[in-house]
Amino acid sequence: MRLLHILAAGIALGALAACGATNTTNSPGNGSPASNTVSTGSTSLGTVLTNSAGLTLYYLTTEQGGHDACTTMSGCAAAWPAVTPPSGGSPTGSAGVTGQLAVISASDGTMEVTYNGWPLHTFQGDGGSPGKASGNGIHSFGGTWYAATPGLTASGAGSGGATPSGSASPYGY
Repeated sequence: MRLLHILAAGIALGALAACGATNTTNSPGNGSPASNTVSTGSTSLGTVLTNSAGLTLYYLTTEQGGHDACTTMSGCAAAWPAVTPPSGGSPTGSAGVTGQLAVISASDGTMEVTYNGWPLHTFQGDGGSPGKASGNGIHSFGGTWYAATPGLTASGAGSGGATPSGSASPYGY
């Protein structure tokens, strides 16, 4: 019985290691969407940028030009986790990701992926569910959060931010 538990634990660890593997090539659009750092996905808002797990990516209006503001505010990084690049690699994008992907060093020392200069985040309020975009239009942490779209430009949302819902944070942020 003990051998069976050890074997099961080994298989589980192997599966977890395989799930964490990330494609670190720099060619946008190669591989499956799950192998890219940034992809696109559908939500009730339309097409948005997503991470490799299909979670909606957001930007904060006060972080324009690659300025990381979230890690300097208590509680922000827990509610709005930064999108990080693959270990030792550069961010990659799927075919629908037409903007410039880059990496900045956040004020807490972590590396964070940017899209056309905007640091990207996920939202804990989406509950880890692909296709949810409940963080769009939330006013918190000194700005407004919007779901990032492929059309997001360096100068602002223009056609690149999802239509704001105008809601205040349901989490009291």
